[in-house]
Amino acid sequence: MTATAEWNIATLERHLDDGAVYTAHWTVNLEDQGESAGAYGSVGFSDPDPDAFTPYDQLTKEQVVGWVKDALGEEQVTSVEESLANQIQQKLDPTDASGIPW
Repeated sequence: MTATAEWNIATLERHLDDGAVYTAHWTVNLEDQGESAGAYGSVGFSDPDPDAFTPYDQLTKEQVVGWVKDALGEEQVTSVEESLANQIQQKLDPTDASGIPW
């Protein structure tokens, strides 16, 4: 894979009383050689560690993307990114087709 996957956060769900985030909805996009592929998902979080709590208005995209990747685990992150690369490769060099001959 020559391109780098771009991970983003679509939205966060949080408790209003303390601002604790309990769900992150994520997207990941990959572009290579003029083709693109994307994926979407969500992960839930348990209650935050009070000693490591970051107030909602101080969260950064990088921090939350890190949480998402940690929650998914390295194997799943790699699997998602490889799947996107395979989708792009299939677009660039198709091995299957559909249609009718008439």
